[in-house]
Amino acid sequence: MPTRSRAIVLRPRDPPSSRLLAAELRLAGLLREVAALEDDVASLARDLAAFEARYVDATGQAFADLDRAERLVRRVRRVLDEVARLEGLLQSGPPEAVPRERRPPIGGRVRSRGAVDSAKTAGASRAEPAAPEREDGFALEGLDLKALHRRVARLLHPDLARGGEAERARRSDLMARANAAYERGDRAALELLAERAGALRCDGDLSEAERLLHLAKRIASVETARSRLAAECARLATSGTARLRAEAPRRAESGGDLFAETRAAVQAEARAARSQALSLLCDLAPRIHALGRVRREWLSRHPRPARARRAWDPVAQSPVVRRGSPRADAGSVAARRLAAALERQARASPWEAALTLLAFLGEAAGRPPEPLSSWDLVADRWEALRGGWPGAPDLAGALSRLPLHLEIGFRLRGDEVDGGLQLASPELAAGVRAALRDEAVRDVARRVVAALGPLERCRCAGEVYAIHVLRVRGVDEVHGLACPRCAAVLRSFWRYGEPRGLEALSPLALDIGLIVEQPVRLAGAALAFQMLPVERNRLTARGLLRRFREICLAPHGVEIPRGALALRAGRALLPEGARVPEGARLRFVVKREAGLDQRELLALLREKVDRRFRA
Repeated sequence: MPTRSRAIVLRPRDPPSSRLLAAELRLAGLLREVAALEDDVASLARDLAAFEARYVDATGQAFADLDRAERLVRRVRRVLDEVARLEGLLQSGPPEAVPRERRPPIGGRVRSRGAVDSAKTAGASRAEPAAPEREDGFALEGLDLKALHRRVARLLHPDLARGGEAERARRSDLMARANAAYERGDRAALELLAERAGALRCDGDLSEAERLLHLAKRIASVETARSRLAAECARLATSGTARLRAEAPRRAESGGDLFAETRAAVQAEARAARSQALSLLCDLAPRIHALGRVRREWLSRHPRPARARRAWDPVAQSPVVRRGSPRADAGSVAARRLAAALERQARASPWEAALTLLAFLGEAAGRPPEPLSSWDLVADRWEALRGGWPGAPDLAGALSRLPLHLEIGFRLRGDEVDGGLQLASPELAAGVRAALRDEAVRDVARRVVAALGPLERCRCAGEVYAIHVLRVRGVDEVHGLACPRCAAVLRSFWRYGEPRGLEALSPLALDIGLIVEQPVRLAGAALAFQMLPVERNRLTARGLLRRFREICLAPHGVEIPRGALALRAGRALLPEGARVPEGARLRFVVKREAGLDQRELLALLREKVDRRFRA
């Protein structure tokens, strides 16, 4: 029986139809358009980013200064608005008490807080519809976003590159795009990358209808990507940065400079805003004083009832009024941080430490010294201070950079209302005092306190800011104003009542070394003479005796022969021409030819002082 022979016959595949070819050509054209749009978007974004970097570099500081100045204006306006509100409340009086209406329980039953909360939660859940699930634009081959990302990653991973570093870099870029698209949930971008990588090609024996359906989905995905890229390109081309970039060459053709002109215009706006802020601050001081006066009048006319726990006082109850006086607790975290910050600032940017010291001194003096009671005077003193600190801004510029531990507001001090530049919390005063142990901070503080004195005329240098000294304390108190250059006493006066202003800052001036004190005993009393350090360095026994005669004896008509008064240092009498040693225990000695002894002289001086006060 003859054997049968078998053979494999290869039948050629039917040629693609015109519809299939048209779909494939359409897809290829779309891919070329998308590639061109991607290049356009990348190039335009790169050019705009470079232009924006140059623009920010040329104008960024000016815009930052303008933003800070405008924030300062808004801050001062808020304080002014609050002062006006409180003054209006005080003038209109307290509102009439309105009795609360007790609401009947719902449904005649009292429900617990937990039941009410549960009901609210249930009502909210019924009222709010469930959020719709996120819909993906396409579901090619049934792939979800995660599976699509995995398929793209398998084809684009740089470790699979064959062709050197250029191919590896290309794959790395595409892989980064795929990861970014997956993280933001951008399915269209992932599908476009999958299309380029061949992850969405359909292999196998499919019918023409199935191929057409698959190509239609791929075309729709690429068209979505093309629309997105076209919109992005249009957005970039019409953005503000693009308009500025187009304006720059036109401005240059007319001889201008867009960057320089913009910077100058913004700087002018910032200067105007800072000037406006200072003008508002000048209005703030009298408004705060008026508020304090209205409040005192109200409290005097309406004393607190005996059984009332708290009187109606809108100022004390205002959320923006700082309460409390400076405290001495230096152990708080905020105080320690402020002390460390002041020590750094005193060395790197002394003007920042000076701003904090101005706020501290205004509070430490009780009633602020005259230069701190008017912002015009503060601006003048600030100009004198910043002349020695290169790079220090003007007062408005410094105020626009206020750190968190400073604020512009107002505070209660007993029945008084003070305001202006102040520490954000009373406990921070302890941090300033702790920082004053540092020599760099003390040096800044000496300059600041010296600039707070009144403007006086001296023969050595014309007009100077005089330094307050307590010329003598003990038996009597005589104040004086001394020239900071030659130490000459420009004015001498008595002060009655509690020390305020510069007089109240005298202990601080002594602590920081702006002035020094020389103690001397007379019989059983301790006298102290304050002077500038330069004067103490050249102080002789003759000079100290002359000071005692001029300040303590002559104003009361007490005369003692010249040789009847001497100075003892320890157990030895000092010759009149000898320098007064530092740290020595000094005592005035009254000789017999004076006609009275030391105790009689002390009693006579006290009687004269008491008689002056009674008069």
